[in-house]
Amino acid sequence: MDWAALKSKRVRAAYDAETRDLYVKFPGSAPVKHADIPPHVYQNLLETDDPHFYYKYYIAPCRVSQAHRQPVSVASYAVKLVLLLAACSLLATGLDQDRGGTFEESELRSN
Repeated sequence: MDWAALKSKRVRAAYDAETRDLYVKFPGSAPVKHADIPPHVYQNLLETDDPHFYYKYYIAPCRVSQAHRQPVSVASYAVKLVLLLAACSLLATGLDQDRGGTFEESELRSN
């Protein structure tokens, strides 16, 4: 993968066409990886007169760096599920208190 100098000459970019990963390198920082970037976006970055603007508004919002993702644990989903079930149970209990949880047939037909 070859690094290309952009028109700003301080920023460099590299593109892997097979994986569609775009790497952008700013002075004094590590390369930033952007996943699933279409080839035309990389080409536009190379051709634009203001690569900083193009990067900031068209590429940076799509930043997907594996290093910054938090691992998802099964425990966090379990806690959320328990809280959701508890809230549903409380809601159902509050609604059914007036009638003991049963409805008359005539009440069901009138609604």
